Amino acid sequence: MPSILTEFLKNAISFTVSLQLKTTHTPKKMSVQLRVIIEENNIRKLTLPSGIPNKVEDLVSEIIETFQIHGEFGLLYEDKDFGNQFFTLHSTSDLEDKATVKLVRKEPLITLDLHPLDESGLSSTQSTLETHPVDDGEEYSSLADDVEPSSSQDTVLLPESCRSAPWPVPFQVPTFSRDIEFILAEANKSYHASGTHFHDASVKSAIMQDLAKAVFSYTAYPSNMQISSVAEALLEKFPCLKEPGTFAGMYGWQQRLKYKMHNFRAKLKSQKYTYPELEVNTLKRKRPTDAAPAKNVKRPKKAEVNYLPPHPVGENEDTLEKERLELVNETKKKNNAKVIEEKMSKTFSIRRLEVVTTGPAVSVLRERWPGLFSKAQIKEEFRRITTVSLEETFMLNLDGYTPRLLQLMHAKGGAFATKMHPLLSTVNEFQSIEKKRDACICCLIEYLGENQEELFQDCQEDELEGHTNEIMKLVVIHNPAVEEDPADVCVVIEGIKVLNGCGNRTTACILLMGLIYALNLEYPKKLKYTFEVFQKLFLKLDGAKLLKKVQSLKRKLME
Repeated sequence: MPSILTEFLKNAISFTVSLQLKTTHTPKKMSVQLRVIIEENNIRKLTLPSGIPNKVEDLVSEIIETFQIHGEFGLLYEDKDFGNQFFTLHSTSDLEDKATVKLVRKEPLITLDLHPLDESGLSSTQSTLETHPVDDGEEYSSLADDVEPSSSQDTVLLPESCRSAPWPVPFQVPTFSRDIEFILAEANKSYHASGTHFHDASVKSAIMQDLAKAVFSYTAYPSNMQISSVAEALLEKFPCLKEPGTFAGMYGWQQRLKYKMHNFRAKLKSQKYTYPELEVNTLKRKRPTDAAPAKNVKRPKKAEVNYLPPHPVGENEDTLEKERLELVNETKKKNNAKVIEEKMSKTFSIRRLEVVTTGPAVSVLRERWPGLFSKAQIKEEFRRITTVSLEETFMLNLDGYTPRLLQLMHAKGGAFATKMHPLLSTVNEFQSIEKKRDACICCLIEYLGENQEELFQDCQEDELEGHTNEIMKLVVIHNPAVEEDPADVCVVIEGIKVLNGCGNRTTACILLMGLIYALNLEYPKKLKYTFEVFQKLFLKLDGAKLLKKVQSLKRKLME
């Protein structure tokens, strides 16, 4: 009996010790906070109640899910041992509470592929169409729809000659040759150890050549802000290249890169390979009245990625004209959306050449390109030009901003309150999402100090014909006999009803944005703030430089 009791006590003690050891060596994970840089002007705080995940991929997923971000990202982290410089995060063990991480969008590899263009170049297109110039405007900081194609970016048909990605934010410095990477790595060590700057001219020249290729893979005519982002990214990765005595050590790099891009374009023009976006601005291609280097330069103004793409491999203007004629015949048939999409994609380069270089009237384009004036192809053309999904991106950001927009509008007084608060009072949780969006768009225009009647024009169904003499309008049709109000919204450009069946104001705004890009039109001057919000806040195109009023709105939305 004593032996049994002894054995029981030994087992109890062993179990107690084991339990204590597990408790001691399994510390409870504590809550952690991280500072997350999503964009330059969008820095958020992330709280992780269960601590930092063990894998970098799990942390990225947590950030994407928490802040509702779309896309593929990597992570950089600030390393205190190197003066808070950013390094690629390979292990979450490098992070601690209150650490700073930075999201970096993973961009596809871009290959610059030059192909010969027909010797006739741009001139044949210019001679076959009547010219209808489009005013430059102010410079500042219908066809029955076929089955809609999938909105997934994986299914979009983009010609191989087109660029496949917009300008990256932040800019990703290309990987240089093995020798240069080794030299710069050693120079970085010397810089961190003794503050010695790197001055080898031959290495800098090779760096400039690779940077010019990388920039050209996104745009032929980078803006000053884009040039600055390249210099900033270069010096962040290789601080040894900073130049003492200049602002942030990068002024010299900015100036050299500007000259390098000019020389890079000139070198491409001098070769047998021709890029239409460069050729269109040569003096021999300009009209006699515009024969000056800085006059009427045709280049992207609204963040177009494929402004004037080259023709596909093996194609020239004659073969693509045959494709255009076949496309016209295909639009007269039913249930052939796939064929139309393929031919629209194949003829994209010659269509852009026609639209940009001659600026034909909408009536001419409707006759020559009837396939362009359907909802499905307006969206696809916008994606070909910008690589961005038109409807998904616009709706996603509009819905995200709507709660804060409504708060700002409810708080605003004066003439705005007198005019718009009756409409705002109808917005409630029981209202359909379409009605909320429409009300938000109408109030937004007035909030920006513009007049919604400049964009929307109301009429009864039997009065439509008297309202189609506008340069650019969304005609809202009311019919008391129809349950839904409005009964329809149609798009009118240059006095022609180019699209109907939009259904509501928001969808009409989206499709109008698509048509503006597809037809290379200017924004209405009296609605410049509204369309800048559409482009830069809702579509996230070139959002780094904003007009003051739009910048103020964005700052309030981020509060």
